[in-house]
Amino acid sequence: MPGGPRAPSVAGWVLSLYPDAAEASGAFVPSYRPVRDYVARGAAADPDRAAKKADGRARGRLRRYCAANRLNRLALTYGPPRCADPREVREHMGQFFRDLRAGLGGRPLPYAWVLELHKDGVHFHVHFAVGRFVPRRLINEAWGRGFVSIKLLGDLPVGSGTLDEARVAAR
Repeated sequence: MPGGPRAPSVAGWVLSLYPDAAEASGAFVPSYRPVRDYVARGAAADPDRAAKKADGRARGRLRRYCAANRLNRLALTYGPPRCADPREVREHMGQFFRDLRAGLGGRPLPYAWVLELHKDGVHFHVHFAVGRFVPRRLINEAWGRGFVSIKLLGDLPVGSGTLDEARVAAR
């Protein structure tokens, strides 16, 4: 019956394992779950709460991806000329990673990048993470659009490894 309660499910704890990221998460599933109909983007009863929940899910996925692929080198790029169009930045980043991968011999290159609004409130810059040494010269050649900075994450407690570095990069 549409809009009515669903058949009772098995109650208990559900555990999701992410072995490559060395993580797990759990949740309690109650025996009764109300029907949750699809709600169009922006039409939630509490849009702020929905946005925060979506942000948390995205952050978790990014953290697990970075950890699983040991993305422990963090870089920042964009410089004069600056870009104010997010679609154009996406095109630039796609070309950048294709050129970077080609410069590294064409082998797969796990990476993650995040678009961020510059402090001027108009232009963008990009943070990206990779999990292997990439010569700065190669990054500059592949990027070709201004400032590039890359560093291996350090300053972690003794005994920290690439997994810990990758989790810091994901933040």
